[in-house]
Amino acid sequence: HGQLACFEASAPESVRTTKLESGVEVRVLVEGDGVNFPKSSVEANVVGRLPNGCVFEGNAGKGQPPMRMELGRNSIIRGMEQGLREVSLGSLAELHIPAALGYGAGGVPRMVPPNSDLMFQVELLEVDGVRCSGAAPLSKLPAESCAAEPQGEKGQPVVLRCPWWVRRVERPAPTSYYLSFCQHMARGVPADVLERAVPIQRKSRRQANGWGVTGPPLVIAGVQDGWKAAKEWDLDWFKERLGSHRQLIKWQGPVFTRQENLWDCPIWETSMSEYIDYVRAVEAADPHCAAANAAACPRLYLNGWPAFKQLPWLREYVVNPTFFDDSTGPLIAETDELRELFLAGLTRGYQAPPDEERQRQIDDEYWELTKVFISPKGAITRLHFDNGGAHGWLTQIRGRKLFVCYPPSDGEFLHPFEGDEGLLNGSWVDPLDPEATSKWPKYAGTSPHVAIVEEGETIVQPQGWWHYAVALETSITVMRNFYSKGNKQEMIRRKDEVLENAVAMHVLKAKLKNQPDSMLKQIAHKAVAKIREGFDSRTEPPTL
Repeated sequence: HGQLACFEASAPESVRTTKLESGVEVRVLVEGDGVNFPKSSVEANVVGRLPNGCVFEGNAGKGQPPMRMELGRNSIIRGMEQGLREVSLGSLAELHIPAALGYGAGGVPRMVPPNSDLMFQVELLEVDGVRCSGAAPLSKLPAESCAAEPQGEKGQPVVLRCPWWVRRVERPAPTSYYLSFCQHMARGVPADVLERAVPIQRKSRRQANGWGVTGPPLVIAGVQDGWKAAKEWDLDWFKERLGSHRQLIKWQGPVFTRQENLWDCPIWETSMSEYIDYVRAVEAADPHCAAANAAACPRLYLNGWPAFKQLPWLREYVVNPTFFDDSTGPLIAETDELRELFLAGLTRGYQAPPDEERQRQIDDEYWELTKVFISPKGAITRLHFDNGGAHGWLTQIRGRKLFVCYPPSDGEFLHPFEGDEGLLNGSWVDPLDPEATSKWPKYAGTSPHVAIVEEGETIVQPQGWWHYAVALETSITVMRNFYSKGNKQEMIRRKDEVLENAVAMHVLKAKLKNQPDSMLKQIAHKAVAKIREGFDSRTEPPTL
């Protein structure tokens, strides 16, 4: 397409602006009913932003219900309460809050800087028990478009029309990872040609049947056989079926929350429809990922969306494979049974939830481990291995991805750092950087394994295997973490630790008031271990 020009939309105009003496500024974008102003409570969709536009909160984008906020009880930040009292039911407004009325000098570590002003977009759906009728306030804003438009004759610049939802977040400079990818693709050789890399073995579904998920990763064909997703899912499907669904979009994945500040690795919030328009426009404007266009065409990433937990009706579109060892479902059910035994034995008058409700909770937990990723070409998942001691599989519904993997024994050569769980499971190493060995000297000792996972194929990565991935085309990926007989103790240990803490602090603490917390946790640990032995020996679990 030649040169690229970028036209960025301006902010929507406010219909009313109010500046309070405290410094709070209220900008109303859609006026409410003008009658029902909050006195005691509000239910609202809320998007919280830093001064640079980065999103640090968004209930709808996280698939959560509207936030319920009680006024006059010191339960929300002061600036939020002052701003809410100025808008009526059905309003869509921005509340600009000075730091002193927000999180103050302390901020929120790695999420909100100290002494940071804040902006909250609020969509008032209920005020003091009165519900908003008619269309949602957000839907009344003019729709934003994103498109790549050729200008004039051939060779003239293409104009990328960038919507406000993208522009409102200040973008960092293009990442070194993306620039490495641009240079890697410009070499003119196959993407999976890397120094020292060995190909990942490929097998059919029949050949992989009964695999214990040990040894190196495998690329398996046929996992999607019979999936509705394989037949129906594409960008148009998501836009038509889920276009209004709000999403949180990442600068890159994953975000290393113990190493990076949110404002340095920002998050956007938008609708599925607007995001898909953006994906298409970026690829039309810059189909070859030219390094010169990196700043104008960031490869924003819908990364790790727990779609199947949020929207149970999507579960019929995929079938979690069981032709290799996956013990996750029975382990979740056992933990639920263990919890119910404790509650029944230690809580007087305890009434178990109905079987239907228990099954729903078990199903939700099972499906929370299966997620959806959507991205344009060039979206990157940085080098890491998965939390929770879990295995993982990723299947390409649409598009192709390059995977570079390393065995667990390579960890010491990848200059690892502490990830979210306290494990050394993150790395800044960029497998596509031609100078990787000079930047990370130990990297020369690694044994990279590489594969291009084609549309319809699935890569399965056993526990502890490091992996980097980049989309070679517009991609729709389904990913799942799971546990087999070989690593089930990783899941059991984490589940039991949560249960032990809950039993100690919420049950035993009320019964054994004079015992220190350490003793309560020790008692809970022994009790959980005793019952867990019953499950492991396949006998009836003992009673308390």
